[in-house]
Amino acid sequence: MPFLAPLPDDPDRWTTASTVDLRQLPVTGRWKVWFEVLTAFGHSSRPADEQTAGGPVWRRASVEQTVPAGLVTDLASVPVPLWGVIASYGRQTLPAILHDAASRELATSDAPASARRAARRDADHLFRETLRQSGTGPVRRLLMWAAVRLFGHLGLAITFLLSVVAGLAALCLGAAGAGTPWVLGAGTVAGGAAAALLVQAVLLGVESRPAPDGSRPRWVPGAVGSLLGAAATGFVALPLLLPLIVLTTVAELVVGAGEGGRGGVRAQGVPTAGLPATRITYTSPG
Repeated sequence: MPFLAPLPDDPDRWTTASTVDLRQLPVTGRWKVWFEVLTAFGHSSRPADEQTAGGPVWRRASVEQTVPAGLVTDLASVPVPLWGVIASYGRQTLPAILHDAASRELATSDAPASARRAARRDADHLFRETLRQSGTGPVRRLLMWAAVRLFGHLGLAITFLLSVVAGLAALCLGAAGAGTPWVLGAGTVAGGAAAALLVQAVLLGVESRPAPDGSRPRWVPGAVGSLLGAAATGFVALPLLLPLIVLTTVAELVVGAGEGGRGGVRAQGVPTAGLPATRITYTSPG
């Protein structure tokens, strides 16, 4: 289904979004650029409510996800060392902003943790689906989905990174002919972290749904499977990407020497109207 935007003269009626306006905020951070959404847009999997001479029209109640004007986003939150593989913008621009809006809403929600986990899984699934709709290739969207799925749970992400680092350390120590205790120690840490990751995934699989379903918290195998699938994707991809990550980081440190300053604008509602910035009009493929 397409991305949608409200009609200028009737905010209760939405049609296919032809453009979405973004405003690049002044660059004040070393490795982070922030954008302000100037025009609201949304997305829906429902069919149009009516067909007009100008095209299909959805009522506001049929728009399932919305992004408000004024949202501050870094687009796809891809670390600079990975920009050689996945940029922070492109086909993934609108899906990433939509996912950002959903993540911000969850961060301020007072719903139970089990309900927030279910909503987060839904948002991650929608992110992958809208990436597909935008024409993003299967490998790229798998990697991007795995990243948001893992790093949407901080503890799980830390355990995952620890297991990868310890596993690579064990392999490198073994290849370098280091003493057996060092290799065994690194291998033990890697195995322990992997086991901890499995336990965390099982615990995070307890979800609940809000009214009208009103279900009690229950263990959902699909939730655990998606987390373990994301971790498996990361275990395969991260070691392969490690040389590129190191080279890109070194190159960026050299090329960007002297840049930086205070942290970028992160707060929502920051008055930015009087600041110099770049305005970008993004044309939606939908």
